[in-house]
Amino acid sequence: MPFKLVYYSQQDSQWKADRLGFGTQQSDTIGYIGCALTSVAMMLSGHGFTESPKTLNKKLQSIDGFAGAGIRWYHVSQLYPQIRINSIIKCNDTAAPLAQIDAAIASGQPAIVQVDSTPAPGILTHYVVLYARNGNDYLMLDPWPYQPDVKKETYLMPRYSQGNPLQRSILQIVLFENVATDGVILMPGASTPTTSPSTGTPSPSGPPVTVPVSTDAGAQARVKDDVTWGLNIRTSEDTSSKANIVTVVPAGAMLSIIEPGGVSKIGGINQWVRVRTPNGKEGLAAAWYLEKVPGTATVPETESSTSVVLSGVEAPLSEAPTSGEDVPSTESTPAAESTPQKSKLVVRVKKNGLQVYEFSSGKGKVLSTEKTGAKLVVVEDAAKAVAKVGTAGKWLNVKATNNKRGFVDAGSVKVV
Repeated sequence: MPFKLVYYSQQDSQWKADRLGFGTQQSDTIGYIGCALTSVAMMLSGHGFTESPKTLNKKLQSIDGFAGAGIRWYHVSQLYPQIRINSIIKCNDTAAPLAQIDAAIASGQPAIVQVDSTPAPGILTHYVVLYARNGNDYLMLDPWPYQPDVKKETYLMPRYSQGNPLQRSILQIVLFENVATDGVILMPGASTPTTSPSTGTPSPSGPPVTVPVSTDAGAQARVKDDVTWGLNIRTSEDTSSKANIVTVVPAGAMLSIIEPGGVSKIGGINQWVRVRTPNGKEGLAAAWYLEKVPGTATVPETESSTSVVLSGVEAPLSEAPTSGEDVPSTESTPAAESTPQKSKLVVRVKKNGLQVYEFSSGKGKVLSTEKTGAKLVVVEDAAKAVAKVGTAGKWLNVKATNNKRGFVDAGSVKVV
């Protein structure tokens, strides 16, 4: 069946006051930070699996589909096995791979993307659904009240470009894949596929357009050097148990890729790839701890960072796991979104020599050393961050004066 446009507002009175996931703050409601949930509800409903933000919120809660108020992307497939994660691509520091968005849309698969919701310094993230390309812009369904009539065109760039070109206006791409789609997205007001809006060009139809991948015959991946505690090879993607661990391989180990298209997953956040170890054991490895080997067939890059997204901003993992490195990543991080807001939280350094660390809890390399009085932009949820300011032992995710993002001791700063 074709994808049909369905619009939901996170501010709908039927669910805006509902607690989002397992959030503990007063502001952790669908109406305030439920843009990712609402975007997923629109995606599912458009594919024929009718879910409102209210019903989807309850169902995901029942299967531990949230980490705090942050949605776990992969848990959507537990509710609907026909809907699978294709890829999660971080692009807040690089040009967004628009070709992958276009290929998904041409295959009848809308894209959920993260944007910056305000022109103010720093980043306040927001999620929308893209369903058609028109020139140097995309048509979107925006869960923040804007244009609820799906028969009218709503464009991404006028609201969320913040003066940037299209490739730099998209910070993250989440591509779900409905395995039963017929490759068509119905345009606004259309009952059958006709033409794309404004362009007069035919709507996508026929065989799905795919991104070329290699056959991966003989391809290998290498466990990254910084995985000093070893990488778990598992029988499933479940990281909550040690029972599914087949073996643990050391940093630098060479693993054979044994699934078609597996090379495309190497380095990808929330991607799992089937591998064979040097001693012949097979299983799944967390692809974000693997790197490509020179000479291996290549495909368009996705995500190659070993980081998670906290409040929509890149932040490295806070600590090493105790038994092999396959800790939760992007999709399971709390506060993975925030809604359009008018102000930013800025803090001032209270003592000279304050260090901005790569990891929270003071771990990792020092990204910047700040002077007394330096102003740092907080890049996590302002309502939650302000409660930590001035408290030693708490950590704030900030943008340093050199524009690098990291963590500082909240006791060493004060609100400007």
